[in-house]
Amino acid sequence: MILVTGATGGVGRAVCRRLAERGEHLLLTARDEDRLRALVQEVRTLGGGADELPCDLRDQEAVTRFSRTVLREHGAPAAVISLAGHSIRRSLEESFGRPHDLVRLTGVNMLGPATLLLAMLEAMSVAGGGRIVAVTSASARIPTPGWAAYGASKAGLDAWLRAVRPQSARRGVRIAIVELPLVATAMAAPTYGSAPRGALCPDRAAQRILHALDARRSLLSPPWARAGAVLSQAAPALAASAAGRAGELARRFAARGTVSRGGASASRPVRDKGPRP
Repeated sequence: MILVTGATGGVGRAVCRRLAERGEHLLLTARDEDRLRALVQEVRTLGGGADELPCDLRDQEAVTRFSRTVLREHGAPAAVISLAGHSIRRSLEESFGRPHDLVRLTGVNMLGPATLLLAMLEAMSVAGGGRIVAVTSASARIPTPGWAAYGASKAGLDAWLRAVRPQSARRGVRIAIVELPLVATAMAAPTYGSAPRGALCPDRAAQRILHALDARRSLLSPPWARAGAVLSQAAPALAASAAGRAGELARRFAARGTVSRGGASASRPVRDKGPRP
């Protein structure tokens, strides 16, 4: 059984469809029960098996109950694909008086996933091993103005995964981190528009995630993200300033031309790579 969090999002649905075509049995979780049920039917139609179990990762008690239910009713998963996440872009001035943004993003991007993965990791270790694939963000390693809360929450999960990975591997559970570029999903739409230029399509993003699941890779990341991470360590103030300017240019480029006069999309997500905040 493969546990997929954030299953009903754009990338999550694409991942589930590809796994269904392989004949995998999936346990799907997200907050929207109606969308979960619809996705379960879609997975079954495509030849896979599926069960749904809703959970709000922002609620730590709910995550603990969810973990216990999974292990009691389904046993330790063979793999976990952690996709759930939330993104907010705000300037420093827009963040004043909004500490709840930090609480919300930390819950869904770091504390919830880490709590769930910790419970699954223990059970998978006892069961003999498994695979964890977690999608974080280039923002975790390249602090970017406007994405402070988002980047910090993703950085927390990224650091936690990197720290536990050696000990996890000795227990037979391999951990892979996937840093995706900008993907054309509903989460990206408020900042980049509904069809951002240069963005990765969800199906192509799913292909990268499944490559991480199948291969013995510990990190899949765009070359520019790795280079940016090195610069961020060598010259943090310069890197943050440059990332802010580059991010704004990328946002303008991605959003430009996404809507025509009639309201229809005038550009399409590409199937290779694209910018990311």
